[in-house]
Amino acid sequence: MSVGFHTPWEKSCPTVFVVKNIALNKKRVRVFNYPIPYGLTRDLMEIDYVSEADIRHSLLKGELKIKLLEKEIIVVDSNIDLLQFDECQKAFLESVGITKGLEVPSGLNDIPFLFRQGIYLIGVQDNHNRIFTTPDKFIQGPLGGNIFKILIRHNGRDLVEGIEYIVSEGGGAGTGYDTIIFISLTPKPNSVIVADYVVKNTSV
Repeated sequence: MSVGFHTPWEKSCPTVFVVKNIALNKKRVRVFNYPIPYGLTRDLMEIDYVSEADIRHSLLKGELKIKLLEKEIIVVDSNIDLLQFDECQKAFLESVGITKGLEVPSGLNDIPFLFRQGIYLIGVQDNHNRIFTTPDKFIQGPLGGNIFKILIRHNGRDLVEGIEYIVSEGGGAGTGYDTIIFISLTPKPNSVIVADYVVKNTSV
């Protein structure tokens, strides 16, 4: 179960991600550990411990992607942010019923930020080094009416900022965030460490 942020709070906005059980053998399907009987639907955003980030991650390489590919479920309604720059992933999402939230609507191409997903951190992985950097300066705070924070994954698991890592401006205050300092782990040579973050859109 991918519940990286584990924020047990009922949603207060009309954000939905509804899936329907269409399993050929008419079996009950479990998604995020929640049972969905055959033929019925479930809004995953109503599960108090599931966030948009959990759904995005699961669609990329988790149980949602597996169950969609195996045609156990289909998406019947979604308005969460699934902005895609990868045409292959976008095509997959469209094929399973997702049509909204995949691209910036016409006329909004001047947004002041861009998404970076699955970016490998830079640094020596030798069981000792704890300091890594990103290839870009990322936004850690407000921009364009939004609050952004970097998300770090270690071997597929979302890490918790302030407990497992902290962020820093490598060149000093005001130079921009580009540094990750691990607190509770020292990456091994075979560790897979990637980050999702937002950068300023310099073309605007």
